[in-house]
Amino acid sequence: MATVPVSSMKIEVRHERDVTVVVPVGSLVIGTPEQTMNDGITRLLGEGHSRLVVDLAEVKKIDSSGIETLLVACQRAREKGGDVRLARVAPRFQTLLEIAQLTDVLKIYPDVETAVKEFMLYTPQP
Repeated sequence: MATVPVSSMKIEVRHERDVTVVVPVGSLVIGTPEQTMNDGITRLLGEGHSRLVVDLAEVKKIDSSGIETLLVACQRAREKGGDVRLARVAPRFQTLLEIAQLTDVLKIYPDVETAVKEFMLYTPQP
């Protein structure tokens, strides 16, 4: 598992089957943490990893820029024939996504294993 340490955040990356699991640890907020996540996703997409599961269990804080980072990652992954799925989302973050009506765009799964399995069933539309 690779780790990218940066101030209040680090990002761990591992691969399960042909799905890339991204585990941000710390706060996903405006500034360096949000940019670190954005840069990490950009790098992964550039390497051809377009099926991403973002495991949010270790994210302690998220703001609107963090949510925007996830939405942009989702859009860019879909442009490459993939998608972004969220796993282990804290109830307070899930409520925020529901209030913002983003759960149709950012699919939420109870755990990484379920999100990865869903990708195995997923066939992108042309």
